[in-house]
Amino acid sequence: MAGSPLTLSLSHKGRGNLCLRRLNVPALPEQIATYARHKHLSAQTLARWQAWTEEDQTALLSLAEELQLGENHSRDFLDWLEEIVLRDGGAIHSLLARPELRRPLDAKLSRNDKLKAVKDALRKLRYPRLSRLEDDLHTAVKALDLGGRVRVSFPPAFEGDEVTVEIKARNVKELGESVTRLRQRIDDGALQRVFDLLDQT
Repeated sequence: MAGSPLTLSLSHKGRGNLCLRRLNVPALPEQIATYARHKHLSAQTLARWQAWTEEDQTALLSLAEELQLGENHSRDFLDWLEEIVLRDGGAIHSLLARPELRRPLDAKLSRNDKLKAVKDALRKLRYPRLSRLEDDLHTAVKALDLGGRVRVSFPPAFEGDEVTVEIKARNVKELGESVTRLRQRIDDGALQRVFDLLDQT
């Protein structure tokens, strides 16, 4: 178990046979309860976690210890993992072993970057349609080629039908150039593509 102390004791039994005994290893429920106390997890979150199979509990504990998940992140992982398994079948420990979730953990990244990458990968598994839409919109906005002074953004989780276009300019000339480029994308229909994609939500 990751993060758990392991003491091995060797003793002789019979005619020179070695007996290997495992000492000072807390039981899994105790390990999870200790982690929950350390990270101030709620009783509800702890109860949900401990309701899983032992393999699933162990897999999440390993991940939680590596990423130092607090209450909010733990709750997100519990929600998404349970929802994915409910929809697709399988087991949570198998889901957590998938390459797209393991790659960020094996990469040389900071803990925060690993957490973001793993959550992004899991979110894509939980919301595949929304993730495809996000990728398509990113591609469509990039294709607009509006320049670095124009930013196109969308409502959180794409809930709504409004697109926000922000222009930053240091003078009237820069503003005019950005407005002209934006007008071109309206006239040639490229910007309409963005609104068409957003209408799919």
